[in-house]
This record gives sequence, structure tokens and C-alpha cells, in this order.
Amino acid sequence: MEHLEKNRQAGEILRQVREESKQLIKEGTLLLEIAQYIEDKIIEYGAQIAFPVNISLNEVAAHYSPPATDETMLEKGDYIKVDIGCHIDGYIADSAYTIKVDEADDNLIKASQEALNAALAIIKPGVTTGEIGKIIEATINAHGCVPIENLTGHGLDQYAIHAPPSIPNIDDGSKIQLAEGDTIAIEPFATTGVGRVVDDERVYIFNFLSQRPLRLNSAKKLMYHIQNTYPELPFAERWVAKDKKAEFMLRILIKNGVLFPYHILKEKTGAPVTQAEHSVIITEDGCEIFT
Repeated sequence: MEHLEKNRQAGEILRQVREESKQLIKEGTLLLEIAQYIEDKIIEYGAQIAFPVNISLNEVAAHYSPPATDETMLEKGDYIKVDIGCHIDGYIADSAYTIKVDEADDNLIKASQEALNAALAIIKPGVTTGEIGKIIEATINAHGCVPIENLTGHGLDQYAIHAPPSIPNIDDGSKIQLAEGDTIAIEPFATTGVGRVVDDERVYIFNFLSQRPLRLNSAKKLMYHIQNTYPELPFAERWVAKDKKAEFMLRILIKNGVLFPYHILKEKTGAPVTQAEHSVIITEDGCEIFT
């Protein structure tokens, strides 16, 4: 099918960008430098950005994309999770990796990576999402860690990053079956904490919802710009807000229902989190990893 070929093309670009980005993961590198490098390379290699690159450190599990003024640098021993998405004509490839800065992979990194490998090994038509969650949970538990129970993998559809079905990281008993031709992202998260994430008050990633009547002309102008430029997929604060006034306008758009905010997600107890992710196409007798 033509759309699957576009997923594959996006996946080839993502693989190249992902591997090249790893050279930047070292003590002293700015998170902003990593984000800009990855997003620039996606465009340079002929794809489009599916969502702002997530660069989440330590207890932060997801949704951290550095703002324009971010001065955070990597420190030795940080767990850095880099989650990248790109697309060709809306057909998305999504992948993530975790590195412990300037240190060898440890048990927590191996827990999420081996859980991903174990899940990929059983995927085929007819397998249920609950069975995938069960093997992810068992593999992570075998490393003395726990999965993040309220984060999931997901389906991939045209211009839809989180399409049905959800792919749990625990044994939730779900009976939803995978079918040949499905495109899904499997993404185990492992932690040494309690295995739940909670919202942080900070928001650096947004999604346009709909137009709303607004009083402030500057807010209206920003709303129209976002609607015209990022009508379907998420965008980063740093792409549209270069000063405090623009940041304030984004908060107004959230309050008025123009934007959906992706709050930063942190492990509830502050424990470190690791992540591993690949996108796959369900084939007749297994799956094709295309990232």
C-alpha cells in the first residue's frame, strides 16, 4: 500500500537522524542544541516534523521540548530520553532512545530496551494489546524495575500521532487484536519509582483545537498564525514564542480553548525513567520495524 511506503520513507529518515543525534549526547551539550539539530536534520533529509522533539531528563518521562531560552546542559549520569517523530505527507515514524550521559547502559536502560525487544518478538496479527502489555511488564519487572502504567504505546494514522489502539505497558487484560497492515508504536517506559507519571505545571508543547472569539488582537494574530501553520500536529513553544509576551498569549489561547496543552510528565516519586520505542507495520506473520 502506498501509505505504508511513506511510513517506511519517514522511518529511513528518522533512523538516520536518530543515530546522528547520539553524537551530541555528552556532558555540557545544551538541550536546545540537540532539539535544533534533530529538527533541522529532519527537514534537511526531506521529511517534516511530526511533533517537537521530546528531550526528557531523569524523572521527566515525556513532553519536555526546550523553550527558546532554555540553558539546560547535560550532566554526567543524566538519563536522557530523546523521542523523535517525522512524517511524509502525514504518515508518521516515531522512535525513542535513552542514554545515560557519559556512562554505560545500566539495568534501568536495559529494562525498557529489552521490554521493547520482547514485545516486538511476539507481535503478529491476532495478538492482543493486553498480551503485549503483559510481556512488557514481565520483562521490566525481571530487571527489578516497574513499568509506567499510565503511559502507553499507540497506533499511527495519517496526521494522527496517538491513534487507536493504545498499547499498554502493563497487563491490563485488553482484548483488542492487532491486524495485518496496522501501524503502531511500541514504547515501554521503566522506572525505579512507583510507576505513575503526574502533570508538571510547565507546558512547552501544544496542539491547535479550534478558533475561539478573542478580545486581544495580539492573541487573535497568534491564533491565526498557529491555525495556518500547525493546524493538525503538535508544535513547540519555541517555534512561535520568542519573548514573554508571546508566552503569555499562548496561556490565553489555552484558557480560551484554542490550544491543548501537553503538560510535562514526571514520575510521581521523582525516580528516573527510561524509554525505548520503535514503530512497526503488522505483517502477515509478524511485524516490520520501520524506525
